Amino acid sequence: MESLSSRKRVALAIHHQEPDRVPISLGGSANHLTENLYRLLKQHFKFEDNGRRTLVGFYSTPDYTPLLECLGTDMRFLHLRPVKSFIMNPVAQNFKPFVDEWGLRHELLSGFYNLGGEPLGYLETIADIKKYAWPDPYLPERVGGLKAEAEQLYHFTEYSLVGHRPVYGNAWEMARFLLGMEKALFMTAKDRALFEAFFDKLSDVLDGFYEVFLNEVGPYIQIVEMAEDLGTNNGPMINPKFYREVMWSYHRRTIERIKKKAPHVKVMLHCDGAIRRFIPDLIEAGFDILNPIESHLIGMEPAGLKKDFGMDLVFMGGVDLKNVLTKGTRSDIQKEIRTRIEEMGKGGGYILAPSHNFTNDVPLENLLTFFEEGKKLGVYPL
Repeated sequence: MESLSSRKRVALAIHHQEPDRVPISLGGSANHLTENLYRLLKQHFKFEDNGRRTLVGFYSTPDYTPLLECLGTDMRFLHLRPVKSFIMNPVAQNFKPFVDEWGLRHELLSGFYNLGGEPLGYLETIADIKKYAWPDPYLPERVGGLKAEAEQLYHFTEYSLVGHRPVYGNAWEMARFLLGMEKALFMTAKDRALFEAFFDKLSDVLDGFYEVFLNEVGPYIQIVEMAEDLGTNNGPMINPKFYREVMWSYHRRTIERIKKKAPHVKVMLHCDGAIRRFIPDLIEAGFDILNPIESHLIGMEPAGLKKDFGMDLVFMGGVDLKNVLTKGTRSDIQKEIRTRIEEMGKGGGYILAPSHNFTNDVPLENLLTFFEEGKKLGVYPL
C-alpha cells in the first residue's frame, strides 16, 4: 500500500479501517515520558529543545514536538494554556510547590507528582457547593495563541491533531481530588443527593473548559481526550451500578456537548485499571476510543476486548509496560508489539501505545526499540 500521511493514517484507523500501518503515538494521556527519559532522548537525538512547557492535565512536560519529529510518531497534541498562577514546574529536585486555582496543593512526594489539600473535603450542604470558589473556564489567558498553533499544524503539516484533555481529569477524577477519595466513595453510598448536586456543578464547570478549548481547536482536531479512572488493578473502583445510575448521564452529557461543538471528533477515554465491566456502558455513553489497555490485568486481555467490543471501540495502548518495556529484551519487545498488533489491529481500530506512561525504569534502548519496531511490525496487511 502507498504510504499515507499521518492524518489520513489515523483517520482510517479511528474509523475502523486498515491504513498502510498502525499509527503510533507519544504525548497523550497515559502516554508521556518522565523528565529523565526526555533528557536521555534529547541527548541521544541531539535535538534542540524549544524551551516551552505544555500543560498535560495537572502537571506539565517539555514540549515534545522536536522529539516527536525524531521518533516519527503520527499525532501532535494541542494543549489548553495554564492560568498565570500555575507554575510550569519541571518534575525534578527544584520543584516549587504551589496551590492552584482549585485550591489543590501541587507537590512532589517520593519523586511523584501529588495533588493534595482536598479543598472541598468539608462539603456537607448545597450551600457549601455554592460558596466554593469555582475556577472560571472562560479566562482569555487559557487560549492565548492556541488557535494560531492549531491552524499552523493543520495547514502546514500532515500530522493527526489531538486535543489533549483540557482539564485535570473529568468529574469522578476531580471529585476524588476535591473531596478526597474516602469522602467521595462515602458520598456515593450514603449521601447520593448531595453528591449528585456536587457532580452536576462540577461537570458544568469542566464542560466549560471543553467549550473554551473546542472553540479554538475544534475544526482542526480528529480526537479529543477525556480522563476518568474507574478501575483498580483488581476490578472496579466504584460500583458499576452507581456508574450506570449516576455517572453515566454526566459522561453522556459531556460527550454530547463536545460533539455539538465538533461533530467530527472521536472522544477518547483514558481509564486505568481492570474496567471490563464498565465497557458496555462506556460505549453507550458515546466514547469512541479507549486508552491505555493495561493488558496484564484481569479482563483486559486485548484479544478478548477486540472480539467483544472492537466493532464499537478503537483501542489505544496495550503494550506491556510493567514486564516487557521495563525488563524485556529487543526480542521480547518485538514479540509483544507483534502480538498486540495482531490482536487489536485487524480491520483497523488500533493505535500503538504503551499500557501507561513510560517510567524511569524503561531503558533507553527499549524505548527506542518500541518506536522503531512499532513502525516496522505494524505494516498492513498484517
